[in-house]
Amino acid sequence: MKTPPITKELKFSKTLVVTLLVICIIPFILQLAGVNFGSINVVLDASGDKVVLDDASQNLILTHLRGTFTHLILEWTAICIAVSTAILAFIQYRITNNPTTPIIGAALLCAGFIDGFHALAAVNIIDSASTNDNFLPFTWALSRIFNSVILIIGASIFLIKEKRMIPKRGRRFVLLVSLFFVLLAYLTMYFVASSKSLPITTFHNSFVTRPYDLISLILFLFMAIYLFPKLNKKENSVFSNTLLWSMIPAIATQMYMAFGSENLHDSNFNIAHTLKAISYAIPFIGIMLDYISAHKKEQIRVTALKNAHYVVSQKNKELEQFAFIASHDLQEPLRTLLNFTQLFKEEYADKLDENGKTYLNFIRQATTRMSLLIKAVFDYSRIGVKNNVTKVKTNKLVKNIIAEIQPNLNDINATIKHKKLPKIYGQKTELRILFQNLIGNAIKFQKKETHL
Repeated sequence: MKTPPITKELKFSKTLVVTLLVICIIPFILQLAGVNFGSINVVLDASGDKVVLDDASQNLILTHLRGTFTHLILEWTAICIAVSTAILAFIQYRITNNPTTPIIGAALLCAGFIDGFHALAAVNIIDSASTNDNFLPFTWALSRIFNSVILIIGASIFLIKEKRMIPKRGRRFVLLVSLFFVLLAYLTMYFVASSKSLPITTFHNSFVTRPYDLISLILFLFMAIYLFPKLNKKENSVFSNTLLWSMIPAIATQMYMAFGSENLHDSNFNIAHTLKAISYAIPFIGIMLDYISAHKKEQIRVTALKNAHYVVSQKNKELEQFAFIASHDLQEPLRTLLNFTQLFKEEYADKLDENGKTYLNFIRQATTRMSLLIKAVFDYSRIGVKNNVTKVKTNKLVKNIIAEIQPNLNDINATIKHKKLPKIYGQKTELRILFQNLIGNAIKFQKKETHL
């Protein structure tokens, strides 16, 4: 079944591409104009075990930590967006049963875990065996490589699979893949934190200041040029579109780091972290729009089902009323015909020959069967109607049924005997049909000269 095309407003528009490119290029132009996006780092020179801090000293410390605070805010902004995207992805999966969204959401979530590890290490909340001079630049490069690799794995899974899985198998698959991503993130963090020596990732006064960032740059280019366009063509959703759009700031992030940033918290460093948060925010907006769209479609389906249920219930009421009227109106002439046939037989039986008596019996039997058929139609129309469970006198119910078919019993010289039946709780219409069928089958399949 082909996915319906998305609306023109949500397609990969030129305006959005140009806007994202402008956002990515403006910081570079402003830097050329002399604008500095870096944070000032001041080295404190204190002697002795205790230092008494006055207002000026406190301001000096805060100024010294400005770069760390900026870095922490930017990192946790990206982390919060990644976590929110993953949560919405799993919520939407409950509605659509499309495993693509939660798998990509889980990939973004685990990338956020690595970013959180990098941010906590920057403020020494996480202890590492290596020094911060190597540890922080390396964890940044590793987080970006992990982000790109895990997104490639998540997207490739659904490009390889041709058919969508059934919901139960799909949930199991999503859980297993998500656990694999979490395990991969944990092993990565454990390896980095326990390594005593990490490679140098920053080279000052070089054209490529951070060569490790070239790896993720190449991977993000691969996703932007080949992988995500194919995924978007297959899924054709708002979320898959925004994943493609997010590659623009993601690529720009790597360019600012690989070709510009030489120190922690310098201008290119802060620009790259801001653009990374933007690259996380774009899929978040996409999943929000996708969720709203899916929710609206679900509401439309629920409303349509309610309307259809109302129409069907009204039709059922009309049919029930028609069956009742038809049963009542048709029973009257049949009762008249049956009564006059009985009178005719009693008064003129001695004047009829055998053929006349046979024909009269045929008329009476056919009239009785017609009466029972009409009643059966009415009873059938009542089956499935919500009736309250009541206390039914089955003894009286069976007697009424026997009285209705008494003419047929007389014709075949049959009698029905039954013991005293109990009072039971049930639906009277269904119980009547049950006894009618039992008695009818007993009459139909009786042996000759047998009392029922």
